[in-house]
Amino acid sequence: MELNAVFRVSEFNEFINEYLGQIGEVVIEGELSELKINQNKWVFGTIKDESASIEIFGTVFQLANLRQLEPGMLVRIYGTPRLYEKTGRFSIFVNTIVPSGEGALQIAFEKLKMELEQEGLFDDTRKRVLPRFPQSIGLITAKDSQAYQDFVKVLAERMGGIKICFCPVQVQGKDSPMAVVNAIKRLNSLSPPLDLLVITRGGGSLEDLIGFNDERVVRAIFGSQIPVVSAVGHEGDVSLADLVADLRASTPSNAAELIVPDRKELMRQVESTVQYLDLYLAQSLLEGGRSVDYAVKLQQKTLESILQQAQSRIRNSYQQMSLFERLIQQAQFQLQNIQSVLLQSLQAIVDQQQIRLEGITRLLKSLDYQQVLQRGYSITLSSTGQPLRRVTGIKPQDHIQTMLQDGTLESVVSKTQND
Repeated sequence: MELNAVFRVSEFNEFINEYLGQIGEVVIEGELSELKINQNKWVFGTIKDESASIEIFGTVFQLANLRQLEPGMLVRIYGTPRLYEKTGRFSIFVNTIVPSGEGALQIAFEKLKMELEQEGLFDDTRKRVLPRFPQSIGLITAKDSQAYQDFVKVLAERMGGIKICFCPVQVQGKDSPMAVVNAIKRLNSLSPPLDLLVITRGGGSLEDLIGFNDERVVRAIFGSQIPVVSAVGHEGDVSLADLVADLRASTPSNAAELIVPDRKELMRQVESTVQYLDLYLAQSLLEGGRSVDYAVKLQQKTLESILQQAQSRIRNSYQQMSLFERLIQQAQFQLQNIQSVLLQSLQAIVDQQQIRLEGITRLLKSLDYQQVLQRGYSITLSSTGQPLRRVTGIKPQDHIQTMLQDGTLESVVSKTQND
């Protein structure tokens, strides 16, 4: 483009904005002098030093740690320079804001710790017991790091044959939190599920450990379906990841010591247990033999007593059976007499009922209309099929039906006459 080219205002702002976009992401450190949230979507603020200030702009969705920030805090801004074309206003479009310096980091740490503690994320009652002998462990740390080497070395020395699913991540820098979160999600998705997760790194300053004080990492550990061991930093370092984990270890080596027993110590315990069992079994057998002898003698006496009682009861039973046989014979004789009387009574009842049935049958035959028709009578029905008993209700031209012995007649009434 020619140096003496004449721009329109909008063209110049667009040109400058495109140029600024080519710079890419920059990191700026300064004091956060103002921070506002508009419509719960947009973030506006200003950072400054002793001689200048820069406006910043971002989104609530992108900036997850806004609750940790406050005016006056020293921060680092990761973002892209840009020019708002409509007004020509210069600002930084922010991707990440992190506290900078021990003071700011400590304030942000304490604020987030208090909020998460009030939510119950650090409660001991929700923390799970680790398996006594884990078979598979998910390891989250930096590749080729001293923390990885220390953990694997101590683990192999204490107990062999354990499967390690290693998920390398960045343990420092602004991309560290999401790398740890994604690793936790990935290891939780494996099938069959792992026995536990170990998140570890070496020691460092509060700024070095900022990734493990990130709210996203804390909530990912809290939501893990697998128990989590956190070993971040040295013994004096305490991160929010340590507080939310099911178990905190002071160092990577200590994490390996806590999650698996020492095989040498375990063998000593097994040998000691075997010796104790041998002694216990020997004493038990000796005491058991004595108890068996006593029990046998006691059982012999008991059996002799039971045998005598049984013999006595058998003799009594023979006597009772003889008496019972006589009673049965008497009962059979009485039963035969009763049976004879019942048969005679039943025969008399049957004869009476037979006579009564024959009378009822004759009565029913006399009432049968077919019998009446056979004697020369007829039955007249109305057009609706009802028997006619009176002339009343019948009019000339009504259709009637007459039933005779051998058929029916259809007729039309020509005249009615009452007697």
